[in-house]
Amino acid sequence: MHADSQRVKDLIPVVYDDLRKIAGRFFRQQPAGFTLQPTELVNEACIHLIQHGRGPWKDPQHFRAIAARKIWQIVVDRLRAKGSLKRGGSWTGDAKPPAGTGEPDAPEGKVHEKWHRIPIEAAVVEWQDQRVELLDLAEAIERLRGESGRLYDVVMLHWFGGMKYADVATALGVSASTVEKDFRYALAWLNRELTSGTPDAH
Repeated sequence: MHADSQRVKDLIPVVYDDLRKIAGRFFRQQPAGFTLQPTELVNEACIHLIQHGRGPWKDPQHFRAIAARKIWQIVVDRLRAKGSLKRGGSWTGDAKPPAGTGEPDAPEGKVHEKWHRIPIEAAVVEWQDQRVELLDLAEAIERLRGESGRLYDVVMLHWFGGMKYADVATALGVSASTVEKDFRYALAWLNRELTSGTPDAH
């Protein structure tokens, strides 16, 4: 087994509960029938990191932040995939799913639920004490990444990963004051993007 894979396996039990809480942030205000589950997301992220993760993980907190970023990516990818299937859907009854939806068979002993559309844009996330459409935020963050990889890392490690400024600074090799300044700038940039609905012009 690769040393990094073993290191990931050693770290997972240390941060697992924290990752479930982070993943749970996506489910507090979702519409009924939203099919993703926190445990499913955490397990998928951990499996990915075991198979593909490359350190060095500076400490458990840094690993937690990296895993949290992977959870975010999984959520966004799943929602975009559902969006390609006629804007998403879920199950609420006992009918078979429509052909080609990609929905798995129900577990043994459970009946299939009735197909019920959940608009992909109905998925929301908490952002700056307000609810925003998750995919709108994801697209804004991707534009931020194009603006500056460091700003993207600061947002993902501090806002989503829950790392303190000093710990983000250590992970990125910059000062804590720089991280704080970057985060404030990134927040203003993202808020402007979410308000205007169009990429920032430079």
